[in-house]
Amino acid sequence: MNSKFQRRPADVSALMPVGAMPRELVDKEGTGSKSFACVRGFGMKNRTVPIHQIRADLLTPVENFEQWRDSLSSLFETLPPDFEADAFRADLTAYNFGGFLLGLSSASPLVFRRDRQLASAVGIDHLMLQLYVSGECEFEADGQAARGKAGDVVCFDMSRQMSSRTSPLATISIVIPRELLRLAPRTLDTLHGAVLDGETTFGALLREHLTSMARVAPQIDTNESRLAAEVTATLVAASLSAAVSGRDAIVGSDLVGGSLQAIQSYIERNLNNVALSPEMLMRHFGLSRSALYRTFEALGGVAEYIRGRRLDRAFLRLNSAGAGRGSVSKLAFACGFSTEAAFSRAFRQRFGMPPREALLEADRRTLTRAHLVSPQDNWLQTWLEGLTLSSS
Repeated sequence: MNSKFQRRPADVSALMPVGAMPRELVDKEGTGSKSFACVRGFGMKNRTVPIHQIRADLLTPVENFEQWRDSLSSLFETLPPDFEADAFRADLTAYNFGGFLLGLSSASPLVFRRDRQLASAVGIDHLMLQLYVSGECEFEADGQAARGKAGDVVCFDMSRQMSSRTSPLATISIVIPRELLRLAPRTLDTLHGAVLDGETTFGALLREHLTSMARVAPQIDTNESRLAAEVTATLVAASLSAAVSGRDAIVGSDLVGGSLQAIQSYIERNLNNVALSPEMLMRHFGLSRSALYRTFEALGGVAEYIRGRRLDRAFLRLNSAGAGRGSVSKLAFACGFSTEAAFSRAFRQRFGMPPREALLEADRRTLTRAHLVSPQDNWLQTWLEGLTLSSS
């Protein structure tokens, strides 16, 4: 037996306030995995936040590993080192705050892989940030090797490939839509595999914020989660900008203003509207043409930004919905394109293949994955697909 599995993984239970979890946490069915809603009362209204938990103390090591593997299958292919699972132990508590996901976990040593096929089949392009509370992780992101240690925060782009090998590891993780971060596209493109040293100014700030979020998570309701998403996104954007610039300073051109974020949010909510255009934005926000164009100059122009977001949404819908997403023409109109021909030309130019070919490939991947994880075990995929800028 691999001796690494004899070590008990680090624990993040100290971050959970005593009595903070609801009564439903007790798993009366004995499955070790439980989804429920954390309820808080405010006046006459109750607000619920979905929660999912895996408890090692209610499972055999093999059952524990199988639930862990299946639950995270939308993010990674998970393997224990040397393929041994007979001493595996992992705990997970995950919260869905609508605009972002928060997870507290501790686990035995593991190997994680996310290849191009998995990234395409799942069809999400969110960012995942992991604070290593204890332990360490050696990883490759798009072929570049790096290492994260206790106290560091590492960023992974879920639309790209990665692999990692961990020691016994405790993490606090968030998954956040890239559109929520006020960062220029050129900066977002450099974040995959970025390591924010926990000893730097912004590393310490982000570490403390994520630790605080983990402590108060059981008390956050849906109204508070909106503000929590905004605060988290602002700090994450500033911290990651510092990480990729290699110093404790923010490159001014990396961050984009609050007015741009408001316009981006409006665009996200109206991508399926064929009438969405620079003129529509000018009328809604009371901007002159020159002011609107200056606002989007760093993003390649407003028209190009709208077209790019429509194509990205089409690609994600194509990959995540499988055969249920309909024909090319339905997909084109659902994503705001006026004609199928215009959509097909733009799609081929951006992704290097016609949409019909991409649809067939998506169907093949969907059939391949269907027998691997049952729908009831794929709760995380539903959460990931539900993350939108407008919900935050």
